[in-house]
Amino acid sequence: MKALHLFHQRLEEKGVSGRIMSDFDYETLLNRARDNIPEDISSRARWRLPEPQIMIEGSNTILRNFTEVVAMMDRDDNHVYQYILNELGTSGSRDGPRARFKGRIPPKRLKKAIVGYVNTYIKCIQCGAPDTHFMKEDRTTLLKCQACGATRPVKL
Repeated sequence: MKALHLFHQRLEEKGVSGRIMSDFDYETLLNRARDNIPEDISSRARWRLPEPQIMIEGSNTILRNFTEVVAMMDRDDNHVYQYILNELGTSGSRDGPRARFKGRIPPKRLKKAIVGYVNTYIKCIQCGAPDTHFMKEDRTTLLKCQACGATRPVKL
């Protein structure tokens, strides 16, 4: 009993009211916790890729901000580039921050390839969070979510 009295005394010294947890109902605590979450964390749109800047130049399609898009993904740029090439079924080259693809590829199709990469190699299949990273376990590569802890095998 003396320990509880000392605990309340320390709380009062720190300016915390003497109410104990049983004085609160669940909904009040939940609302208080939600109010204390920073806006950038609580919003679902905290992770957004920059809009791909796509232009068609002659018989080539250029993704002007390729390095900016890949930097937001936090993945190996060669892996992303090879995935996009395979999805589009074409060849290409990279020069500086740009990626060039052979052929007149509709911007919608290129965006679909980028979204496909995000869904396959970035987003968690369980919670949808983009906070994932690759892990190597024996000979299998796993995608591990840092938010919920889920893992799933992926082919690199």
